This record gives sequence, C-alpha cells and structure tokens, in this order.
Amino acid sequence: MIARLRGQVVDAGDDYVIIEAAGVGYRVRVPEPSAAALKGSKEAVIHTEMVVRQDAILLYGFQTAAELKVFRMLTSVSRVGPQLATAILSRLRPDQVAGAVLAGDSRLLATVPGVGKTGAERIVLELKKKAAALAADIGTPGSEGGGTASADAVLGLMALGYGQGEAAATVGKVESSAHDGSAAGIVREALRILKEKGEKNE
Repeated sequence: MIARLRGQVVDAGDDYVIIEAAGVGYRVRVPEPSAAALKGSKEAVIHTEMVVRQDAILLYGFQTAAELKVFRMLTSVSRVGPQLATAILSRLRPDQVAGAVLAGDSRLLATVPGVGKTGAERIVLELKKKAAALAADIGTPGSEGGGTASADAVLGLMALGYGQGEAAATVGKVESSAHDGSAAGIVREALRILKEKGEKNE
C-alpha cells in the first residue's frame, strides 16, 4: 500500500497532480486547493490513501495528515465515497469539517456541491460521536486544553471561525441546565447566545 509520496511534480490539473518518484509517475487525486498550490512546485510530499476498485486502483493525496484523517472519517460515512470526501475537502478545511459536525451544523456541509441536505445531515449524525476527538486529533488551535465537553465546545466554536477568547467566554456563559452535557449541546447553546448578541449589536 502506498501511504506517502515524495517526488517531483511533473504535472497538475484542477483536481490531480502527477508526482514522479523513483522513476515512476503517480497520478494522485487531490483537493482543488492542493492542486492549485502544487502547480509549478518542483517537489512535493503527499500523504496518500489507496482505493482499490474492481476496475481501477486510485490514489488520493493530501498535503497534511489532518486532511487525510478527515478524508478517512468522511469515507466511513454511508454513501460518502472518496470522490465526495475529496470534494468536501476542496471547499472546507479539516477543522471546519470537524467544527461543523461538533456543532451539528449540517448547513455548512450542505453548501458543498454533491452533498445536499440529506447527505450533510447523515455526515453529522454518523460522525457526531467522533467529532470532538477528531477536532483535538487534527490539531485544532487550542486543542491542548481539551479533554472536557466545555473544552471541546471551545474547539468547535473556533473551528467555526470564532476567536479563542470569544469562544471560551461564551462557553463560560452557557448554563448547565440549558444543554445535555455534551460538547455538541454546549456548542448549540453557545451559538444561540452569540446569535442573540449579534442581533442586539445590529
């Protein structure tokens, strides 16, 4: 199994690169931002996942280990294949995917072409229990303070674009009676507080 490639980038398209390593050219499907970033590069190091089908052997590649971890998580969801998982990572960063799942925000995932409302809800439902561990595992900023539902909720809010100070302060305002004790529950209540705060400032 090919798990990592290092070599010269000899060609790059919108969603693939060809890397020459030890005299062999490997065509690797990558998220669109990676393809754009690698165009014109002399050398690249790519984390890869080999997908074996009846009619083909395909390589999917990622510039970071975090992208690969999220790719594997996404493809564990029913009806989410490697092509759709790569499409998601073409539109969203790994921390955004983890944050969206943790917050139960299927709307963000639904903005990716090909996912749809039902597909986004399925991703959130099937990955909900793994999201907090994933957010910490992929190195979301502030993850060193994780381990509790509140800390994981802060990670989730940060992944959704809020600053660490604002996220921590808002989580601190969430009353225990307003949620079910899970990180997702805290995030939902924190988002409600932030929404109300935004409406008051308008």
